[in-house]
Amino acid sequence: MLANLNSFDVNTLLSEVGEAAVFVDKNWTARYCNDVYARNLGLTVDEVVGRTPFEYAPTSFRRSIFFETCEYCLVNRAPVSKIGYSTVLSRWLIVRVFPVGDGVFMLANDASESVVKAYNLAQAAVRDSLTGLGNKLAMEQEANQLAQQGQAFSVVLIGIDRFWDVNDSHGYAAGDMALLEVASLLQSMTVDGEVIYRVSGDEFAVLRRAQSGAPAERASAFVRAVKRPMVLNGKRLVLGACAGTVRAPADGADFELLLQRAGLALRSAKKSGRDYVAVFREELELAAKSRSDLESELRAVLDGREFVLMIQPKLSLVNSAVIGGEALIRWAHPERGLLSPAAFLDIAENMGAMAAIDQWVLQQAIAYSAQLRDMGVNLPISINLSVESLADIYLADRVAIALKESNVPANLLEVEIPEGALMRDVSVSSRIVADLHNMGVRISIDDFGTGYSSFAYLAQFNVDALKIDRSFVKDLATSEASRKIVKGIVRLAHSLSLEVIAEGPETDAQVNLLRKMKCDAIQGYVAAKPLTWPQFKQFVADHPAITAPNPFAI
Repeated sequence: MLANLNSFDVNTLLSEVGEAAVFVDKNWTARYCNDVYARNLGLTVDEVVGRTPFEYAPTSFRRSIFFETCEYCLVNRAPVSKIGYSTVLSRWLIVRVFPVGDGVFMLANDASESVVKAYNLAQAAVRDSLTGLGNKLAMEQEANQLAQQGQAFSVVLIGIDRFWDVNDSHGYAAGDMALLEVASLLQSMTVDGEVIYRVSGDEFAVLRRAQSGAPAERASAFVRAVKRPMVLNGKRLVLGACAGTVRAPADGADFELLLQRAGLALRSAKKSGRDYVAVFREELELAAKSRSDLESELRAVLDGREFVLMIQPKLSLVNSAVIGGEALIRWAHPERGLLSPAAFLDIAENMGAMAAIDQWVLQQAIAYSAQLRDMGVNLPISINLSVESLADIYLADRVAIALKESNVPANLLEVEIPEGALMRDVSVSSRIVADLHNMGVRISIDDFGTGYSSFAYLAQFNVDALKIDRSFVKDLATSEASRKIVKGIVRLAHSLSLEVIAEGPETDAQVNLLRKMKCDAIQGYVAAKPLTWPQFKQFVADHPAITAPNPFAI
């Protein structure tokens, strides 16, 4: 273009418009500039032409708006415009750069106050107000631009662990400081072609242009960096992180789809363990869809019409008598078959449906106890309580009503509470457990030995029995450590006048060891698998049963 104009035409045109103009070739050498451009730098045209800006401009040129825009145009061969503040000229400028021949042609002019205000408003829309990083919208714009240009790129989605704990224990100001620290740390780790964004409260994303090195490797580096201890207000904090990665266009070209799939990979990483990195796989999307479909189907059957209650017998180790049974819920799905609790209870918990399911199990277990009484057998049926129910101050009232309506004594209902759930809110759960215990309902602590404060809190609860977690029982015959733990739990329980039930024994060798340790009872496949209600009634009929008010009062 410039070659077709004589010098008089160029100077006349570009000087009269009052804009600074310069043409540089692919090596950054200035082949032309007008008087306005040279004057702004305090130079003459002759001092500019034939030299690069790295020679005639201040050393800060690489951090200037001019370098950023020209570099982009040289690399991408596409026009670009930008508004920014020039520290060299101490004023706001609007800069436009166009690819011309093998170089670029730049025009720069003072930006009006109205243009600057509009620009700042536009920038605020794509900036995270706390960290100053680009936000989700900014990331979307950049990703869409790369996709339109046919460039491959990858996304690393980083989720910060324990961030909300900082908010809860140290306050929101400390949480903000922690996020600023993480943002600064991640920024300092970026290399050419990487840009950090904050896309939600505790999630950051790295947009990486195509380059050598797998995204998972970079993701691991970012995750390791977040683990470094930080000191805020004199307090030492240690966070953690997990990450999920996707590639474009291999995993999709649409930004929202890519971010969704990165999120699926991140959730998979969090399930796998702290400081883990996961790469998106199609199976994750299929599993998410299946889970979503299952949630919709579960909402429709919370009345219990598709639920089934299996009963697993508990046997005394003294005389092999049946001393009770644990109610275990199943979902008789019309298409997927009989689903175990692992397939749907965590979904129910996330959707806030555990209280409804607990209530159905309670009613059904009490109805079963009533049927056993009609057979002349008094055996307690135990049910499991969720964290949601354990926080319900009206739970004891509902249990009392259900027992009264079925004319079933309270001691024929046993409530099993996972140790972890018991420790969530000790003040609330201890009060609810006490109310149930005072009614005569039997209380047992499930999965005992897997919590954080088993022995410290045990004396605070009115309980009748401990159930030793199956993780200790399965290694009894091969692990000296497991034998010592089980023996210690049995002795502790008996010293507190509590009964002990071992969960999960599958071999006679395990049963013999438990009997030698004076464990009171077992519940496991070696005795019986979970049975349908008719099968359980037949099992009771075929085995001696303890029918005293307290089945352990042998």
